[in-house]
Amino acid sequence: MEFLGHNLGRLVDFSGRDPRRVFWPYVGVVILLLMIVMGAGNMIAVSLLIPTTVEQDFPDLSGLILLMGVEIVAVVALLAAAVARRLHDTGRRAWWGLAPLPFLAFGFGGFYILVRNFETPFPGSEILLFAIFFNNLLYLAVLLALVVLLSQPSQAMVNRYGAAPEA
Repeated sequence: MEFLGHNLGRLVDFSGRDPRRVFWPYVGVVILLLMIVMGAGNMIAVSLLIPTTVEQDFPDLSGLILLMGVEIVAVVALLAAAVARRLHDTGRRAWWGLAPLPFLAFGFGGFYILVRNFETPFPGSEILLFAIFFNNLLYLAVLLALVVLLSQPSQAMVNRYGAAPEA
């Protein structure tokens, strides 16, 4: 459990390097925690949104989307510094870790707009739906590329981010 204390202790430390053995278990714990929190939170939110009257055909899901957005921001906050240090360990700038975020933001924003206007579609809503679909494909491709970068072996020598972490 050293990896957990190490990463939580350096939650806002974007400098230095971290090896794979410290990074990937931490990512696994954060993703598991995300699945538990999102599963429970979303089940509660959906149970509160179930239509209670005949007049309400489609529940307002904007609260659920907002909750999911908060959960995603929390995960990004928990992983940002660890991703930066891991990228430094492979000799790359931490900015590479930001690559998926514009796609994530567009997907959430576009989905929110579609859900808010579900019962009264607006001109161009079909175009927005296809844009979100292709955005999500690009998001997955960029996320996969980031995972590949994070999986690279550590640079054995000293790089501009410091000495190689101990094995």
